[in-house]
Amino acid sequence: MDEQPQARLSLATVVLYAAFAGLLIAQIFTIRSLRSTEFRLAAVQADQSKVRDMIAGEIAQLHEAADQADAQRQKALDEIRDEVEKARRQARGVAGKVKEETLKSVDDLASRVGVSESRLKQHQEAEARAATEITNLKQATRSAQSNITSVSTQVQQVRTEVANTQGQLEHTIADLKRTTGDLGMVSGLIATNSREIDALKRLGDRNYTEFTLYKGKDPIKLADISILLKKADVKANRYTLELHVDDRKIEKKDKSANEPLQFYVGHDRQPHELVVNQVGKDLIVGYLATPKSAASRP
Repeated sequence: MDEQPQARLSLATVVLYAAFAGLLIAQIFTIRSLRSTEFRLAAVQADQSKVRDMIAGEIAQLHEAADQADAQRQKALDEIRDEVEKARRQARGVAGKVKEETLKSVDDLASRVGVSESRLKQHQEAEARAATEITNLKQATRSAQSNITSVSTQVQQVRTEVANTQGQLEHTIADLKRTTGDLGMVSGLIATNSREIDALKRLGDRNYTEFTLYKGKDPIKLADISILLKKADVKANRYTLELHVDDRKIEKKDKSANEPLQFYVGHDRQPHELVVNQVGKDLIVGYLATPKSAASRP
């Protein structure tokens, strides 16, 4: 019975030693890994330090080069100042006429420099004015082109309107009729309303004078004649009037609307024509058509 507990104890001891050995090996491996990482980290830090040193060295070299360049520029400026001062001393040291001529030459040079600067300024101002004028010319050209385009559009619109008006005029004139006047002669084209009268005016064959005449006691001057309304019958659409022509009285009695009344004035070969389009209460509305030759007669 005593041998079994001793065997169990020996087995536990072996397991314990084995576990301890495993932990020891794992710790040794971990320590080696940490040392390897430390070595690598140290190498990286060393490389970074070298880079920083190189950068610092290059910056120092740049500063040194800049300082040297500044020193060289300063030295050159000092040398120039010394030369200028030396020249001034020499100029002041020249006696008599030479000094005067030297100073005069200096003044002339300064004057020429001033003139050159003035001319340069004038040239620059002239260039600026020219540039402004060119810009204005371009703007004026664009504006003119825009106006031309607008005018062209307006002209086209006017042409269209003229064509439409011409078409309407031709259509209106085509609708007008000729008839026999009260003298038995074929009349000119007879208008029955204001639109047709306008069409006849545009046609330009004769002179047309529109009128509204009220019944009265005294004749009314109309173009180169006088006219007196004596009667207006609205229901029958008829009227009676008296014409005063060349010291003559011509009565046109019981005439109907749109009937051309024909009569001669002076030595005209063509008769005057009077057309009443509307008969109202004590008034008539119409127009008088006269030959073109009558326009010059008082």
